[in-house]
Amino acid sequence: MDIRIATCPCSWGVWNPDGGPAYVPYETFLQQASECGYQEIELGPDGYLPMESDTLKSELRKYRLNVCAGTATIPFYSLEKEECRAIVTPLAKRLNALGVSDMVVMDGSLFGDDKISKSDWDQEKVMRIYDKILDINQFLKEAFGIRMLFHPHASSAIEFESEIDKMMSMGDIHLCFDTGHHVYSNGGTEKNDQTIFDFLRRYQSRIPYLHFKNADGAVLKQVRENHWSLEYAFSHGAMCNLEDGIINFETLKDYLAEINYQGIAVIEQDMAGKTGEYACQCAKLNLRYLQKIGMI
Repeated sequence: MDIRIATCPCSWGVWNPDGGPAYVPYETFLQQASECGYQEIELGPDGYLPMESDTLKSELRKYRLNVCAGTATIPFYSLEKEECRAIVTPLAKRLNALGVSDMVVMDGSLFGDDKISKSDWDQEKVMRIYDKILDINQFLKEAFGIRMLFHPHASSAIEFESEIDKMMSMGDIHLCFDTGHHVYSNGGTEKNDQTIFDFLRRYQSRIPYLHFKNADGAVLKQVRENHWSLEYAFSHGAMCNLEDGIINFETLKDYLAEINYQGIAVIEQDMAGKTGEYACQCAKLNLRYLQKIGMI
């Protein structure tokens, strides 16, 4: 087992290109990530970190950080293929300039103010979502030599196992598998939930990249009983420190050792409504926890 641990702007509460909702300056994120002991980062929402390649390289050198992947969020439901390609193209060129060969891609159809309830989606357009995902997968590979890592995400077009299974059956897709989002949408609420392990066993050859995240079982119960939105759930602590949630990371360590996992694992907490200093302390605690249990 050889796991390279990284972090990302989401762990500092940065979900949008403008730095929201936490509005942590990118220099602060880079400095604190480095000080916590991280050596690699995801770029996060495109536009948060400098867009000009030489400027970005200079900033990364300053804080002794490398990039493991870029991140693209695409509202597949409302866009056509060429529009989807236009979103990933500038990022792909930047990744080429950085010598990075992975791009995490997720659906953002339900993230905007103009979103249409998933239950009201046109089923013909839903089927076209899968086709557009496959197109981006092939486009990135052929045009830029970049591997797409699709990230199933709560409250998106691809979140439930039936949706992921359908996508995986349609083409050669590799996943960025997010443990927290998977249990949020598909798992139970009790300690030692096994949902992620069943899924990992099914698709282990197609999961070269992980997001380490845990969910608070008590909050998940509230989410399901009260039908909380994702934004409300996250702002009320649905995603917690790795040691404190329903996924047993020592069991996960044993599983990854068993299959001799070789790859990236990004600690991504989806921090909401907290200060940069609080986020920094959590990022440090999560890294130390993984060291304590022998994950790294």
